[in-house]
Amino acid sequence: MRKFNSILLIPILILVVTSSAMLHAGELYCTVTLKGQNRNRTVAGAVNVECGAWPHSAPFGNWDVFSNYGGVKDTDQFRGWKWLDGPPTKKQWNSCTTSVPKYHPPNCAYYNANGCTTQASSATVTHGVYSYRYSGNQCPEYLDPDNPPPPGCSNMSGVSVTQSSNYMTVYELDRPDSDDLVETLYFPGTSVTFGSCNYEGCPERTSSWADMSSSSDAWADVEAELRMKAKAQVEGYCDTGGEWDWD
Repeated sequence: MRKFNSILLIPILILVVTSSAMLHAGELYCTVTLKGQNRNRTVAGAVNVECGAWPHSAPFGNWDVFSNYGGVKDTDQFRGWKWLDGPPTKKQWNSCTTSVPKYHPPNCAYYNANGCTTQASSATVTHGVYSYRYSGNQCPEYLDPDNPPPPGCSNMSGVSVTQSSNYMTVYELDRPDSDDLVETLYFPGTSVTFGSCNYEGCPERTSSWADMSSSSDAWADVEAELRMKAKAQVEGYCDTGGEWDWD
C-alpha cells in the first residue's frame, strides 16, 4: 500500500495591534464668507431696455446683478426707487428713459432726483455672497489626545482677504424672456483684515466704500458705490468616537 505524507494545515492568526490613536475621521475647516454690497445708485443717462410689449411692462423694471460675489437673483440686488408691486423692498427703475417721449425727463412720475430729471436710490443692499474654505482639513491623519487640538479659526487674526478688483454687471429682468443688459460697473479692489478671532471664527469686518472707476456704457450713466464684508467661521468637526476630546 502506498503511503501518503499527511500535511497538517495550521491556521495563522494575524493580530493587528492598534495604539490609542484613531484613524483620521471627520472634517474641520475655517470657512471665509465674503459679501458684496452697494449703495448710492444713480441713473442719469439713456436706458431703453423696458420699452416694448409683453413680456415688457414699460417703463419700470427690476434690476439685479451678476458680480464677483455671485449671480443674478430676482431679489433686490440693485434696488431702485419706485415701488409698484410685490415686496415693499423690491423697488424698480425707469428703464425706458429716451425711446418713448412720455417717459422723458423732467417728469416726477418717472424720475425722483435733481428736479425729476434723474433717478437715485441710496439704501445699502447686498448683491452677492459666497464662501470658501481658507484652510485644508484640520483633522489630523491620526487622532490622538496627545496631539494639539486643531486651531479652527483661531489663527486667522491678522489675515487679510482681498478682492483685487470688483465689478457689477446690471441686468433688467424680463422673465420669462431673457434678461437685458443695462451696464457693467467696475470698481477698485477691496480688502478686510481679520481680528479678535477664536476657534469658532472671526467677527464680520467691513472694507471702506469704493467709488466706481469705470463702466462699459457711458450713455447709460449708471453709478454706485461698493464695499465688501468678510467673516470667518469654523465648519465641521473631528470625530473622536466619544473616547476623549481636547477640552
